[in-house]
Amino acid sequence: MNFTYRYRLLPAKRQHRALETILEGQRQLYNAGLEERVDAYRKAGIQRSCFDQFKALTEWRDGDPEARSVPVNLQRWTLKRLDDAYDGFFRRLSAETKPGFPRYRGKGRFNSFGFHEFCGISFDGRSIRFRGMPGRLRVHVHRPFPEGLSIKSCVFRRDVKGWTVGLVIKCPEAPPRTTYRAVGVDLGISIFAALSDGGLIPSLRAARKAERRLRVLRRAVSRKQAGSHCRVKARLALRRCYAQMTRARDNHLHQASARLVRDYDRIAIEGLNIKGLVRAVLAKDVHDVSWSKFISMLRYKAECAGVRLIVVDPHQTSQECSGCGTAVPKRLSDRVHDCPSCGLRLDRDLNAARNILNRAGVGPGLRNVAGPGMRAGGNLDANVGPCVVLQSN
Repeated sequence: MNFTYRYRLLPAKRQHRALETILEGQRQLYNAGLEERVDAYRKAGIQRSCFDQFKALTEWRDGDPEARSVPVNLQRWTLKRLDDAYDGFFRRLSAETKPGFPRYRGKGRFNSFGFHEFCGISFDGRSIRFRGMPGRLRVHVHRPFPEGLSIKSCVFRRDVKGWTVGLVIKCPEAPPRTTYRAVGVDLGISIFAALSDGGLIPSLRAARKAERRLRVLRRAVSRKQAGSHCRVKARLALRRCYAQMTRARDNHLHQASARLVRDYDRIAIEGLNIKGLVRAVLAKDVHDVSWSKFISMLRYKAECAGVRLIVVDPHQTSQECSGCGTAVPKRLSDRVHDCPSCGLRLDRDLNAARNILNRAGVGPGLRNVAGPGMRAGGNLDANVGPCVVLQSN
């Protein structure tokens, strides 16, 4: 599995200018590669592949000293990025969705460059060196970089705070855990996640909290004259507000996913149709909670830690009774589950989380699973909290 360690760069003034120069050069290379592909297809009906452009890049570097001022792997990364854009276009075209043909990139639409392979660049744990960069480029290593693992590639990215570098490494897969703590997770909006053992993960609602400030900043941008220095400053303030909101949301998702992976060995979640939910009434709130990003974080962290992630069918998880299985119809405004058959009364989200755990094959009531507060043998233990304990086979 590939992991990316992202660090903040601390460039000097001349290094900052060098980064901007390299970025502008790669933007022009991207547009030139796109123009070559478009002209070849329009004039001769030929499709230029990534390897064809790699060969043309070699010929160009042989005859142009300016092209040799940066490593070849850096330029290959740009051409590979263009090839990925073409692959995405044809994939969407075959899926009969909106194709989105690759576009030419303006100065505000190209903010990263990288190395296709970690060759022609070096990282000693504190600084980075490569051709085209004057001196050593300092790196703020806020967390230790793993030793003994080789770096596969890297990406330099410009944002509102400056420059960052992402170092990609390949980590070995972790062996499965030998313990059997299981939990069902019901994702929500007002409460981000309800756990089958009674735990709750609160919702951050980063976009809702920043809504008023974003509205003020958007209004400030619209009042400024187009092309003026004041408009540039207003747009920068708006971008910083968006970036702050994104960082707060990502931090919340990382902490929530890390907590689940740390505390449990089997995690059951719903296979939600998020693309359909973002077109419904609660689209803004669904975008705000970022379920897709959370599930992606949970998936790679679970694989890294040897935790099993189980995806179940989400149909009727909120309507069925987790105690007896009877269907108890509820509206979205009904937040309490009250079963007329078995008398079970509990929070709606907690009932759904227990149903998710049952559908995963690791829930209470199965022969190899103990219920809340019970050991696998069925004896009540006061020291065991409200969690689900599995018995190893």
